[in-house]
Amino acid sequence: MQAPLRAGTRRRVRSQPVASGAVSDEGQGGAAPSWGEITVQPYRRRRDWRWWVGLAGRVLVAGGLLLLAFVGYQLWGTGIQTRQAQNRLEREFAVAVAAAPTTVSTTVAPTTTVPGTTTTAAPTTPPQPPTTLPPAPGDPVARMEAPSIGLDWIVVSGVGTDELKKGPGHYPDTPLPGQAGNVGIAGHRTTYGAPFFDIDDLAAGDEVILTNTGGERFVYRVTEQFIVSPSQYEVLAPTDSSILTLTSCHPRYSASKRIIVRGELDQAQSAPVQEAAPTTAAPTTAAPPTTDPGETVTATPAESSTSAPPPTLAGRSPLIGGPELERGWFDDPDAWPQVALWGLALTGIAVLAWSVSRRTGHNWIGALAGIVPFVMCLYFFFENVNRLLPPNI
Repeated sequence: MQAPLRAGTRRRVRSQPVASGAVSDEGQGGAAPSWGEITVQPYRRRRDWRWWVGLAGRVLVAGGLLLLAFVGYQLWGTGIQTRQAQNRLEREFAVAVAAAPTTVSTTVAPTTTVPGTTTTAAPTTPPQPPTTLPPAPGDPVARMEAPSIGLDWIVVSGVGTDELKKGPGHYPDTPLPGQAGNVGIAGHRTTYGAPFFDIDDLAAGDEVILTNTGGERFVYRVTEQFIVSPSQYEVLAPTDSSILTLTSCHPRYSASKRIIVRGELDQAQSAPVQEAAPTTAAPTTAAPPTTDPGETVTATPAESSTSAPPPTLAGRSPLIGGPELERGWFDDPDAWPQVALWGLALTGIAVLAWSVSRRTGHNWIGALAGIVPFVMCLYFFFENVNRLLPPNI
């Protein structure tokens, strides 16, 4: 057993001989080793079950954060582009109302007759509705107001995904606001500004006011509210009376049912309604019928050489609005390529940010480098994922 050293003394250690070419902790021949003679072996952590559980946990946390971000995009992010669209539609609607022709009432002076002369009045025919082109999808068709729930939106033509992003949409197969029949309007209830969020608060007797692009005002009184399945599209069937039908998903944040609010036109407070104007269409030439010799063929009015005008309200198809009401999850197949493209872009940005973090040894540098492009791509990824949801959820 060695004796303890006194203070200020140093033990002399005899160096052991080193084999030729070997490197010890004192270098070649007892000298300190140089950096070129030192080999650093990286630390390799053994990937046992704990490593895989940690990886699964990180994946779940990342997925949960993405879902949370998507919910935030649905509730608030979608409203940004809707507000921008409504501001633009407000200007377009104001221009259309200002450009609408005004109705001037004319007074016909009484005719004076001279004894012995006979005056024959020219035959008069009731004015026919003008032949007009239907509004293009996404164009403003009316302003809709419901004072009891604070609703005030510009209604656009069409009920597709792109149209309902701008605001409530008018079913194109139903009469336009200001025309007789069953006017159908759909709207989002939880996303894209949620114009119909409080539609279930409309009670019997509440007013729903439609102002068309001609500046005419039509007041509807709510008469009933009920829930139907998505396949019950008879709620948009033509009617002889002038009514308004509002549709949206039910309950909130779900597309399993449809809520229907119906109102009847208050004629005392509304402008006169018109019959639905026929849309212009290119004439079609029918082939002459083939007959046997001696056979007499009597042409019916439906066998005209030009296309007949659209049928009346009573003759319209009861399947109006069926495809729009029944659209549910994943009904837009064109969205899948965009979802895949933006998903790959997100993955590439995440891998590059991770690589920068590894190279610099600082996670914050990689996060700072990838946060802006990642958020931009995430927005477009969410926008295309949203196309796979029901259009008026």
